[in-house]
Amino acid sequence: MKGRNNTWTDMAAAAAFAAVLGISAFWGQHDRAYDQAGTAGSAYGRMYNQAGPADEDGGPAGKAGAYPGPAGAAQAAEGAGEDLARTGGEYAEILPDVTESQKAVLDKIIKALEAQDLETAAQVMDSGEEELVTLFYEVMDGARYLYDGRSFSQSMEGEGLVLTMPKTLYYGTFKGGRPEGECTALQVVELDAPRYDYSQGLWKDGKMEGLGHTGYCYYETSPEGEARDVCKTGRFSGDRLEGEVTYTTLNQEGETSTWKLEVKDGTVQLDDRWIYIEERGEYQLMSQEDDSHAYIMDEQLADQPVWINLLAWEE
Repeated sequence: MKGRNNTWTDMAAAAAFAAVLGISAFWGQHDRAYDQAGTAGSAYGRMYNQAGPADEDGGPAGKAGAYPGPAGAAQAAEGAGEDLARTGGEYAEILPDVTESQKAVLDKIIKALEAQDLETAAQVMDSGEEELVTLFYEVMDGARYLYDGRSFSQSMEGEGLVLTMPKTLYYGTFKGGRPEGECTALQVVELDAPRYDYSQGLWKDGKMEGLGHTGYCYYETSPEGEARDVCKTGRFSGDRLEGEVTYTTLNQEGETSTWKLEVKDGTVQLDDRWIYIEERGEYQLMSQEDDSHAYIMDEQLADQPVWINLLAWEE
C-alpha cells in the first residue's frame, strides 16, 4: 500500500447538499474513493453527456385574466351557462401564465437535453435561476406541470420536462404522472463549486428499473482534492443497483479510475478483492488501472443500501 497524500471524498459535499436541499442524504456520505498517488480520478457525466384559454379576441389569455382562481373559473363557466367539465368529463386545467423569458429558459434546457448535453443544460439552469424560481414558486405555485416544448399540462402524460424544484427537473416520458421509460433527472447545486447531479436510464412507475447510471459532475472546476466526475453504472431495480456495477471517476488532469463491484439490493457484496484495514475501520478496493487508486468504504456502511438512484422521484 502506498501512503495517502492528497485525497478526495464526497462526504462533505453530500452533507451540504442534503442540508441545503433536503434530499438524498445517501450519496457520497456512505462511500468515498481515495487516490493513493495523490490524484483522484467518470467521464459519464460529461459524455452522457396545449393551448390555454382564449381572451375575448380569440388570443391566448393568461391564467389571471382567464381564470383568476378555481372559484373564478367556476363563476366564469356558470356565467356563460357552460359546464366546467371539458368534453369527456375532464375538468378544465388552469394552466400557468408563463412569460416569454421563462419559456425561453425551458426551451434551451430541452434543446440541451435532447442533445444529451447535461453540462449545457446545467449551465442554462444556473444562469436562468431567477426565471426558474419565479416560474416554479409564483407562476406554478409549486405544482408540477409537463412542458412539451409547446404547452403545459398538469396531467403529466407523454414526453416533456417536469420541474420538481426550480433547479431540479425530469425530462423524458411520463405515464400516470411519473417517469416511465427513458428519462433523465438533473439537478444543479453549488457547494464549493458549480455541480450537477444526474440519473439517466430506464424508469418504471417513477423508479429507475433497468440499465442506467447516476452520478455528479463539477462542470467548471472541482474543489481541491475531489474528483471532477463520478458515475455509478449498472442495472437498477426499484431505484437500487443490482448485480455488477461500474464505478468510474475522472480527475482534473483527465485521469480515469474504474472499479467493478457486486451489489445486491443497493448493498456492496464484499469479496476477496477487498482489503480490510482494522485500525481505520474501513474496506479498500484497488482500481482496475493500478493499485495507487483505492475505493474506501467505512465498515459501518458495508451492509447499508447506498448504491441507489441519486435523484429519486418524490411524490
